Amino acid sequence: MKKILLLALLSITLMGCNDPESAAAEAAQLRAEQHPERTYVGEHNYYIMESSEHAEFGRKKDLKVMYQDFPRYFVEKAKEWPKEDLNDASSYDLPRFQFAWANSSSKDEYESGIKIWSMKTDGTDLRLVTDVTVELVNGIKNLTRSPNNRYVAWADLGGYKTVYDIKTGKVVELSIAMSPLSMLWSEDSRYLYFERARDLFSRWDSETGEVNKVDFDVRTTAVNFDGKRTTILDFGVLVVDANTNEEINWIGVDRSLSMDERSLDISSIDPEGHYAWGSNTSFGFFFDIEKGTVKQMVDDFVPAQILGKNAHYSALSKMTYVTIVDRVEDKVWSWRAFSHGAMSGEGILYNGLANNGLWFKEGK
Repeated sequence: MKKILLLALLSITLMGCNDPESAAAEAAQLRAEQHPERTYVGEHNYYIMESSEHAEFGRKKDLKVMYQDFPRYFVEKAKEWPKEDLNDASSYDLPRFQFAWANSSSKDEYESGIKIWSMKTDGTDLRLVTDVTVELVNGIKNLTRSPNNRYVAWADLGGYKTVYDIKTGKVVELSIAMSPLSMLWSEDSRYLYFERARDLFSRWDSETGEVNKVDFDVRTTAVNFDGKRTTILDFGVLVVDANTNEEINWIGVDRSLSMDERSLDISSIDPEGHYAWGSNTSFGFFFDIEKGTVKQMVDDFVPAQILGKNAHYSALSKMTYVTIVDRVEDKVWSWRAFSHGAMSGEGILYNGLANNGLWFKEGK
């Protein structure tokens, strides 16, 4: 009888050793013991916390460099990484950055392809937005996100445009021929306006799937908010009624400047269309759109490729090194968010009104 019990116990023990879940748990515990500085996300991915770094800006702007810990991500297997979930409210308590990133140089077609990712403005909560991949040779030039966070749209280097529905997983190809890159969402997230060919513009209806012509220019550096469409053009900011397209206001830079000095080569607009930024190699221009004013600067300014609510925060659009500026308190943070991989195109801001537009939680 004792022999039978011993055999039974041995059998149970051996079964436990062959249990995949038990083996995985043991492997995870071993990794944690060997690398206590790492926080693993799946079997092959992890992040570590590292201090932000010194950041230099030109134009003689005196900014206080801030030092604090941010995540640095090591992602070998994107398939194991958590995807963005519209039902997870904790992901949307801060504004978020969205960007195109090839996380791996693996020969695996999925892992090496460019995919859309997102993270909070404080560097936390990295999420894979979609499994749809784009070949590195095509690249992603332009990204947008609908105001309700549901739809992601991108244009590759040839101008081909794609929309991904995070809620349903449905993919829509909008362009069947090469075309320019401009895209803009309606305030209610129903329509995506886009340039289908040079100076020819259309809108895609997310409810019906129909594509129809529109009779106004579409620019990516624009916002539909509070019934107005505010657009940064080559030499100023145009505000129109979003329903009638009638002009409400035009705020132009100094016309006495040369074309090169007036041109807004770098530009951005805040999520509500209240403030805008433009700059070139000679000048910076800050637009207070509600007041209808523009401030021209020669030195002592920080370019804003991404502009937050009320122009409180701004960021550079390259997400390899995240660089954030508090434009109210003249502070700057810069950190390396990713250990490897290749970025494609420019990062953008979405969910920009969360936390009253502040990019960090209070006390952090």
